[in-house]
Amino acid sequence: MDQSLQKLKKGERYPFYFFFGTESFLIEETVRWMKKKWMPSDDPFGNFVSLDLEETPVQTLVQEAETLPFFGDRRFIVGNHAQFLTSKKTQTGLKHDLDSLLKYLEDPLSSSIVVITVNSEQLDKRKKVVKALLKKACTIEFSPLKGKKLMQWVDRRFKQLDVHIDTAALKEFILLVGSDLQLLNQECMKLAAYAGKEGTVTAEAVSMLVPRTLEHDVFKLTEKIAERQIGQAFMIWQDLLFQKEEPVRILALIVRQFRLMLQVKTLAKKGMSDKEMARFLKVHPYPVKLALRHGARFSESQLCQLLMSAILADQEIKSGKMDKVLAVERLLLSIHQAFV
Repeated sequence: MDQSLQKLKKGERYPFYFFFGTESFLIEETVRWMKKKWMPSDDPFGNFVSLDLEETPVQTLVQEAETLPFFGDRRFIVGNHAQFLTSKKTQTGLKHDLDSLLKYLEDPLSSSIVVITVNSEQLDKRKKVVKALLKKACTIEFSPLKGKKLMQWVDRRFKQLDVHIDTAALKEFILLVGSDLQLLNQECMKLAAYAGKEGTVTAEAVSMLVPRTLEHDVFKLTEKIAERQIGQAFMIWQDLLFQKEEPVRILALIVRQFRLMLQVKTLAKKGMSDKEMARFLKVHPYPVKLALRHGARFSESQLCQLLMSAILADQEIKSGKMDKVLAVERLLLSIHQAFV
């Protein structure tokens, strides 16, 4: 993705683009950037055309691409939701004339810029049209951002909004919001408005303005367990119940946190660094760093015991042997009594 995207940002223009992947926000943002760069802000003659390929056959897109521009230098045609390029079965009943697209790819009109997008990473590469697009079009895959790339994207977003964010605040921000770029963008704008032009977003501002997620609260819960602060752990638990969070879901996240602590402790013994562990486990480096710190309070055998106790509580709930609230509370008490 990076090389093709960099060429695009440098202004290199191709007659045909193919964007696919699960990061729809980046796809939409890139298409908007292209339109702004290569099309006039006012378009009275309809040289920009956007089509939904779940509602419109692809031959209509080809017809638009083959049309010469009206009183302008070029036309910009976008075809979204090209699900016919995946193995997913659709119920639309549309008949796409794929031969017309294949023919156009062989000799695209130089005055047209065509973009086809599909929000999926599972292309059906057995299809002739998919093979042709991958070969003939400027193809960019938009995958979810993780780790360092996600942090860089958020940092750039704040800079575009004329504010600065310090490193501690940035890590806390991503931990709270997650990796959803649409949601991150909304929260960036909110924090930027609070900080003011050329201001600084602090960890305090993040804590005050960004809504807590269930995952973040469970992370704090397991942190208090690691610190042997059972009273505070129960306060977080009661607050989650008051917010009507599902105990089974809370327990699943507790299991995940214990598992991460055990995994990073095991990998650390093999000499892996924080970054290497994050790449191996496919998680953000910051939770890895904190899991290492919290896991250091337990031996490897104790973490195994914690994980097995949490899994057993989950099994007792799902088998109907124990009430879900009681099962989690008994787990928290047993952990405290075993490791106090």
